[in-house]
Amino acid sequence: MKKLLLSIIIALSSSASAFAASSPWFDTDGARIRLITLPAADGKTIDAGLQIELQKGWKTYWRSPGASGLPPQLDFGGSKNIAATKLEYPTPTTFGDRKNLTAGYVKSVTLPIAVEPLFPNRPITLSASGLVGICGEVCVPVQFQLSVLEDGKGSSTRDIASALLAAKSSKVQAAGDGFKIMKAIYKNGQLLVAAHVPDTTVKSAVLVEGPSDWYLTPANAKSIENGVAQYSVDLRDIPEGANPLETELRISVVSDNASIEQLVMPTSQ
Repeated sequence: MKKLLLSIIIALSSSASAFAASSPWFDTDGARIRLITLPAADGKTIDAGLQIELQKGWKTYWRSPGASGLPPQLDFGGSKNIAATKLEYPTPTTFGDRKNLTAGYVKSVTLPIAVEPLFPNRPITLSASGLVGICGEVCVPVQFQLSVLEDGKGSSTRDIASALLAAKSSKVQAAGDGFKIMKAIYKNGQLLVAAHVPDTTVKSAVLVEGPSDWYLTPANAKSIENGVAQYSVDLRDIPEGANPLETELRISVVSDNASIEQLVMPTSQ
């Protein structure tokens, strides 16, 4: 994480004089949304993001929020001079009660979008039609259409650079020696997960993703002792005939403000 943050700080310093761009804000109850862009330090790609500014008391969802919640859906059709896009996610938090725990964001967030131009060093237009869930006392599905032109003729905007820096530095990371999943055991409809977590961890949660028709509720740690967190995830509502022992799962562990993800094949013991 420290190496990643350092590289991002260097990149930000290199690109501070680059020209940022943004779409107009899309206003809705509880939030406003826009696209932001900034040429990357390599001069060939574009750092972009979907910026969601939440009003106090409102929240939005992660890519796999659980049995309830609406994950962000983005379509970049209509974009110009773009070969590829990749939507990524900062570390989420969990909220709600134990039976209805949900993964998402309770503060303003920027979802990073890596943009590869078809022809580098030429203007690009990033267009996005999307659907996100914005929740206060009730949850509202919000549809929007946004477009931003990055042509190098905007203004040097540090608030955009700062938002992209924060988004990239808090992305879910690959597992490492001191922060990784040790085992995942499937037994009696439950997935029992054990993970090494940072020694300073106070609160931790596990988020399990399977096939697209599995809607799995996150779980807070049952215990954290000597740097090992234990979790139990209910799998009893997966589709009939599905077999967790034959399904590779993407498991994310969120500990305080850091997170890792790992592909795991559950075992029976």
